[in-house]
Amino acid sequence: MEKSRKFLSLGVFLVCAFILTGSAWAAFPKPQGFVNDFANVLDRRSQSELEILAEQLKKDQGIELAVVTVATTEPMDPKEYTTGLFNDWKIGGPEDSGLLLLLAVAERAIEVEPGYGLEGVLPDGLIGAVIDQEGMPHFKEGNYGAGLTAMAKAYASILAGEEFEIAEENKPDFGWLFSFLIFLLIVLLLRRNRFYPPRGSGGIGGGGGSGRRTIFIPGPTIGGPRMPTGRPSGGFGGFGGGRSGGGGAGRRF
Repeated sequence: MEKSRKFLSLGVFLVCAFILTGSAWAAFPKPQGFVNDFANVLDRRSQSELEILAEQLKKDQGIELAVVTVATTEPMDPKEYTTGLFNDWKIGGPEDSGLLLLLAVAERAIEVEPGYGLEGVLPDGLIGAVIDQEGMPHFKEGNYGAGLTAMAKAYASILAGEEFEIAEENKPDFGWLFSFLIFLLIVLLLRRNRFYPPRGSGGIGGGGGSGRRTIFIPGPTIGGPRMPTGRPSGGFGGFGGGRSGGGGAGRRF
């Protein structure tokens, strides 16, 4: 009798776990197009502009842009929900050239996540700068459509090879790092000269040469991003198998 009760309890536990797990996976809605306003917060003009932009991006570069609004991401946090939705919908096609813009109304959160194929063109810092400069001023005023449209246009310009000018307050300050590297280089040279004095005409053992050394200080490499290639297509026919590694950036407003 006791064994039967144990088996019954275990069976109930497994059924509950299965139901809860199934509910978690079923939390993601099905895509309705490139623009999915599940929270009903986009005005008609913004939705139309976003759809045209996404279709053109798909046609010209094979990049799949998905714009999503949800009332809430519970029980997940916005970032976890964004990554899960990206991979559930498989945004980006076989080249992983996908970009997801997700707005969560209750959490007052905006998340942007690129597929593997766009991480080199859209690094996290640049994604965050676009959010700060193009989206946040609108989101703080409740103009969700205007914010998402401005961000989408900025990302499309970057993907087309145009330069995005980052405001001074959003630029990372590497001055301290450069100063530290110079200091470290000087210390290493002084230590080296202490144990290995330069050879010259007046040095011990004689020898030719002036004892001068050329020091090369590495600087930043300048180069433009490689643009992904893709097959153009018209309209929304479903997303095509893209993946994301969880990169990108997000903000709360």
